[in-house]
Amino acid sequence: IDCAATCGGTMTPMKSSCAVQVELIAQRREARRLRALQEKASLQEERKQSAAQSMTLDDVRFSRMVAAERATLLESVSPSSSDDDDTDATDASTSAPRVAVMVRKRPLFERETTRGKQVDVVTALPMGRLAVHEPKTSVDCSKRVESSVFEFDDSFGEDATNDDVYVRAVAPLVRLCISGAEEGANATCFAYGQTGSGKTHTMLGAGEGDQRGIIPRAVQKVLEHAEQLSKKGYEYTMEASYVEIYNEQVRDLLKPGADHDEKHKIVSAPEGGCPTVSGVEREPVQSVDAAAGLVRRAAAARAVEATQMNAQSSRSHTLFLLYITGRHVASGQLLNGCLNLVDLAGSERTARSGAAGQRMKEACAINKSLSSLGDVFMSISRGDKHIPYRNSKLTYLLQPCLGGDGKTLMFVNINPEAPSAEESMCSLKFAAQVNAVELGRGGAKRNIVSGIGKKEDKEDSSSGEKKPDDKKKVGKRPATARTAAGAAKKSKR
Repeated sequence: IDCAATCGGTMTPMKSSCAVQVELIAQRREARRLRALQEKASLQEERKQSAAQSMTLDDVRFSRMVAAERATLLESVSPSSSDDDDTDATDASTSAPRVAVMVRKRPLFERETTRGKQVDVVTALPMGRLAVHEPKTSVDCSKRVESSVFEFDDSFGEDATNDDVYVRAVAPLVRLCISGAEEGANATCFAYGQTGSGKTHTMLGAGEGDQRGIIPRAVQKVLEHAEQLSKKGYEYTMEASYVEIYNEQVRDLLKPGADHDEKHKIVSAPEGGCPTVSGVEREPVQSVDAAAGLVRRAAAARAVEATQMNAQSSRSHTLFLLYITGRHVASGQLLNGCLNLVDLAGSERTARSGAAGQRMKEACAINKSLSSLGDVFMSISRGDKHIPYRNSKLTYLLQPCLGGDGKTLMFVNINPEAPSAEESMCSLKFAAQVNAVELGRGGAKRNIVSGIGKKEDKEDSSSGEKKPDDKKKVGKRPATARTAAGAAKKSKR
């Protein structure tokens, strides 16, 4: 029987098992040859890159793995969802009772890129997310990259400017303090992060142009809002104090010749009140130029020293306190609020910063106060009856802000270099815990003093109802056995 004719076509002869094995061996040999050529070409390219950038082969390979991981994460993000998220980012700092947390990644410095020993291990993603890429070793001793992704209220990449940060993060807090439905409320913004991560650049900036930081921009906007509200019959006055906490001592940065030996006492304020320090200067803020001069004086007086990690390392926490008082001419109503802008000193590891002697003492004081700040947030999140505000001068001064019904924004600055990946992870884990802390329930309170009778009320902005301060009724002391016996003796006499 003709099998080819029956099947209607040609018939392929069957190969023996030996022939099949020979073909498989040839295919594998060709695959190994091509792979070896690719590895050789890749190695040559890595060596060229290593020689051009003064990097080791391991650093070059790690940077390539990070680049591939970064591309994968960016592809997984939907552009449409990120656009929708950005539209709501401007209200994140005031919309929820919890602490709003935003992160900012600084770019690698020129000296770091030219040195060639640093790899950018941080990626800012849309929708308020940020990823840290860490080198890991698998069981088979192969190298890999492990990415940890964190999600916050908003995130800013290395291309973000100080203007972007102000508009999306701090502008709602400024409006909260002086205008809108929550006039007279208190707001706090503080920058947190390790040393050299860009906190002072975010808060103060540089120069008078686009590089201005949050503090000069906020003061300018407050003055502009006050001028607009003057057309509605309001008269606003602003006063500012600028203090630093150096080695657990409060120092006035605006007083000429002030030193660390002066003793300033933190005045206890009620919840929702404004932080106050006795004996410090309160200067009127009447113009943008006057405010800029005030900020320059304070920056020049701040304690700054050089370490191995930062040529201008801040050795103290600084607090810019802007007290805002508004008065409606017709009704006599007073609105009191304050805007607190805090530039925290960076946490540091002395093994990397090379701190010794006085620098070591400063680093210990800085880390202790930052640890106390973390204890306060954790205690608030657990709902403890006792909050350890007095464990440090920093938390004691910020007690009215953290324990009241105002709004708080935590700005986390991240260092993108590979040696700082572990410290960046610590900062982000702490920020994730703080992001869940609720400071006040029921919305920000307006500190209002009525013009009739000068009686102070607190108004809940979320419900619009005025809640008078509760006062304990003083009545007769309840009778006891001792008081009854005393009454009987008195009646006999």
